[in-house]
Amino acid sequence: MFYSLLRQFVRLGLRWYVPDLRTAELQLAAFTAPTIVVSNHPNSLFDALVLAVHAPVELRYLARGDIFKAPLVSIVLRSLFMLPIYKRGDDEEYAVKNDFTYDECIRELKEGKHILIFPEGRSLNLWTLQPLMNGGLTSLLERSYKADIPVQVQPYTIDYSSFRFVPKAVSLRALPPIDSTDHIEAGQVDAAAVIRELRQALKRAMSERPMVPQPSNEKGQQFWQLLAPLGRYSQRWFYRMWRDYIRKKTEGTIFFDSLLFSVLLLTYPLFVLLCSVLVAQLLGWWLGLFVFLFLPLTSYAMAKCHPIKVETDITTAKANAFVKPKDRE
Repeated sequence: MFYSLLRQFVRLGLRWYVPDLRTAELQLAAFTAPTIVVSNHPNSLFDALVLAVHAPVELRYLARGDIFKAPLVSIVLRSLFMLPIYKRGDDEEYAVKNDFTYDECIRELKEGKHILIFPEGRSLNLWTLQPLMNGGLTSLLERSYKADIPVQVQPYTIDYSSFRFVPKAVSLRALPPIDSTDHIEAGQVDAAAVIRELRQALKRAMSERPMVPQPSNEKGQQFWQLLAPLGRYSQRWFYRMWRDYIRKKTEGTIFFDSLLFSVLLLTYPLFVLLCSVLVAQLLGWWLGLFVFLFLPLTSYAMAKCHPIKVETDITTAKANAFVKPKDRE
C-alpha cells in the first residue's frame, strides 16, 4: 500500500519535472518469474525513480552502502525497499556485508519479488555505457541457480536530454528479458554468457547521445501557453531558489537531478498547502481553494511550455561522491 502510494506520488511529480517522458516496449517486461532488473545508470537515484514508476511490480533496490551508515537513515532506506551494496573503499568488511545483502536478495527472489541492480556500478552523468562490474550480478545469478530459482534478467535503457537542465526529456525502453535457465551448462549457470548477452543488448538499444525533445504540438499547447506566464510570475522564484541552492551544493557531481527533484517533491506540496491555508484564513475558504488549484495548475503550465535544453557537454564525467569546494579547483 505504502509503496503504491509513494510510486503514484513520484509519478505525479515527474509530470512537472519531465514534461517529455517517453516509454517504449514496456509490454516486454512481463515479470512472469522472479526477476533481476538491470539498466544503464547515467543519473544516480533519478534512474531508480524512473524505473520504479514504470515497472508494473514492486522493486527491491541495491543502493550504495555508504549512505546506510547512519542508523536512522538505514531504517528509512530499508523501509523504502533499499538494500546496501558496498564497494571496497566503503567498509573494511564489505565482502561479508555484501554476502548478507545477496542472501537477503535470494530470499526476496524466492518469494517471487524482483531486484533492481545497476551493473555499471556507478553513475557518471555520461551517455555511453560504462564497463559492467560483474560481481554483483554474477553473485545473484549463481546463488539463484543454487537456490533453484529460475530468474529472468530484465534489461531497460534510460536516456536523457540533459543532466543539468530542467525541465527535461527522458525516455525509458524495456528490452526482451534474458532467461538465465537458457545459460545452464555443466550443472551451473554461465553468468558470463548472461552478462555478455546483456551488454550487447544494452549497447544495441542505447543511442549514446542526448535525446532530442519532441516538437511541441502548437494546437494542444495553446491552453497551457495562456497559463504559463501566471506560473512564471507567481512561482518561478520558488523553483529558482531551490535550483540555485542545489546546483551550488552538487556542482561537479552526479546528484543535481536526484536532489532537486526530491526537494521539490517534498517542499512544493507544503508550499501550496501553506499558501492555500493562509489565503483561506485571511480572505475566505473559496479563495483558499482557488489558490490550492491555481498554483499547481499554473506551475505545470510553466514547466510544460518552458523550452527543454539539450546537453552539449557529453564527455565530461561528474564525480560519484560529494566534492568539497576546495577539491573542485
